[in-house]
Amino acid sequence: MNVLVTGGAGFIGGHLVAALAEAGDRVTSIDRERIRRPLPPGVEEVTLDLRDHAALREAVAEAMPAVVYHLAAQASVAISMREPREDIETNVLATVELARAAADAACRRFLFVSSGGALYGSPERLPAKETTAVAPQSVYGASKAAAELYLDVVSRQTGLSVSVVRPANVYGPWQDPHGEAGVVAIFAQRMLRGEPVTIFGDGRQTRDYVYVGDVAAAIRAAAQAETAATCNVATGRETSTQQIFDALAGLTGYERQPVYGPERPGDVARIALDPSHARRAWGWRPSVKLDDGLAETVRWFRERMA
Repeated sequence: MNVLVTGGAGFIGGHLVAALAEAGDRVTSIDRERIRRPLPPGVEEVTLDLRDHAALREAVAEAMPAVVYHLAAQASVAISMREPREDIETNVLATVELARAAADAACRRFLFVSSGGALYGSPERLPAKETTAVAPQSVYGASKAAAELYLDVVSRQTGLSVSVVRPANVYGPWQDPHGEAGVVAIFAQRMLRGEPVTIFGDGRQTRDYVYVGDVAAAIRAAAQAETAATCNVATGRETSTQQIFDALAGLTGYERQPVYGPERPGDVARIALDPSHARRAWGWRPSVKLDDGLAETVRWFRERMA
């Protein structure tokens, strides 16, 4: 079927586009950049900024997608705190315009990739469930929460079926090690190069690390489900930044000690998400263990650098 993916040149989007094309879907990818990874035939790339609402509407109308997978976002917590306008324009306004365009194009299902790691703030009880109070500590988390609320309004106004994927901290091959997000990618590349590695904070901050292939599978399962739902996509387990450092150091042979820097504004201290609702609603559960995922990520970075 015809499907449209925003953010198809991004980390998760690239994996999703490849999986959809390999399954036989006719994929239109919308992004500000070109897709970096090799792709199977049948993928059309449209280069535009989602904040260009007229161009976005035209692209959706031309693609006539049965499913829209909306992954494009300003995804850095640090940038959102420095540049809130860019974050809100990209993550909220563009999302509303895209959903309205999808409804006008008679789209069957709108898949919004939100955030689980930044949406709940620092809840008292972990792992957080979908019913846990939404209390973001960053502009990024707030913009994702706002987008979910606006999508609910659009859904009720137009009948557009909207499902929301709330992923935890996603890692794996093809993640950009040059940005401000993606601690696994940043650590892996710097370790393989023998460069200093900085941990922001004391290393005891925890995240729920979920492998990118598992996330792409969850997004596809959400699109295929009969009814719409909002689900966490995660492992339910906390892993500290120090544990990630130690595991990657072992895999890369890195012998230097980390540099500890100040905590970054907007970062939460601890988070893990309960994925049980995704299992009930979409038949999804994580399949890649953290040790295996980290090893695969290091292997990919080592081959890429070679």
